[in-house]
Amino acid sequence: MRNVAIIGAGQTHHARRRTDVTQVGLAREAAVRALEDADLTIDDIDSVVVCTGPVLFAAVNQPEKWLADALGARLKPVVRVTSGGGTGLAGALSAVNQIAGGAAERVLVVAYDKLSEGALQYSISTLYDPFWGREFAVGIMGFSAAYWRSRMEPLGHTEEAAAMVSVKNRRNAIRNPYAHVKKEVTVEDVLNSRPLCAPIKLLDVPPISDGACAVVLASEGAAKKSPNPAWIRGMAYYAEAENAIGRSMLQSEPLTLAAQKVYKQAGITNPRRQCDVVEVQEPYTCFELSYYEGLGLCRQGGAAELIASGATQIDGDIPVNPSGGCMGANPIGATALIRLAEVAQQVRGRAGDYQIPGAKVGLMQAGGGWANLRGVAVVSSTKS
Repeated sequence: MRNVAIIGAGQTHHARRRTDVTQVGLAREAAVRALEDADLTIDDIDSVVVCTGPVLFAAVNQPEKWLADALGARLKPVVRVTSGGGTGLAGALSAVNQIAGGAAERVLVVAYDKLSEGALQYSISTLYDPFWGREFAVGIMGFSAAYWRSRMEPLGHTEEAAAMVSVKNRRNAIRNPYAHVKKEVTVEDVLNSRPLCAPIKLLDVPPISDGACAVVLASEGAAKKSPNPAWIRGMAYYAEAENAIGRSMLQSEPLTLAAQKVYKQAGITNPRRQCDVVEVQEPYTCFELSYYEGLGLCRQGGAAELIASGATQIDGDIPVNPSGGCMGANPIGATALIRLAEVAQQVRGRAGDYQIPGAKVGLMQAGGGWANLRGVAVVSSTKS
């Protein structure tokens, strides 16, 4: 298996509605920026991976056909990947496998969603098994509220601890030039915001965004001329059944499996000490708390203490979401790839106003579905 690196990354300016561009234009905007960052043109790309959410999210069927010309992918291998909120990471893994297996030297991965043009809530309501799940109509938020509630007493994932996540990430997003939402809030603001599905409140929830992200991945040979590549040290994406019998409501088994595999690939034995920066995909504030534990950044039941300690702040010893995470922007089909691009830019020293000084190893997490799809990746400034 060959070494693979990220040699370019780019994303759009995210917004609730990007009325200035079509979906094609949105995806192209990110692709052009990634190619410019890699100092390449589309002629240097061997293969293209298009990543989007379910087709109803943006109301276009088989969008990869629509995008082919705009991305310069005519007469190149093109594949589309969709996996809910984890789509971008699943697409990146597809590209890594192409390169590691020798099928390509450079792959462009483009992930996007233009949620302002689709039927998001209708789409989500049809995701569930028509017999076992759809009749309950609890939706993603209803399930997430139950997920959070089940953690409150045994793990101490209090509303106050989750509010600290919102405060941290929204403050960080102010430094991010691409973020959709840039507004500082307090713990009291979060706790007093409008109830949506108890204990989830309005400021526990990220925005809905139009946006795109792209990365260029390359083999070791193709990456030689690229300054500061971010090497993929490990990447994995796991799933369990949607209605898994005996599913733990305390921790995601796919997440722990993915983390274990990636840490073994990357030689990580103590992620809290060996990783310099972390990006996680937090669809609700409570999930970031669970990711601290699932990724081994603290003991099970230690997430509230970790966030309260300030360790995950941008100036803490394990900064989490210095970009602002989903609280800054949440174009669902692109969100996971944004997390990967952000840690790659950190270890390349290209994160701008929210660069973590001396960042050499980056950890990211993303996932889709209720809690049944989870992935992890580690990137670093060195191959080993």
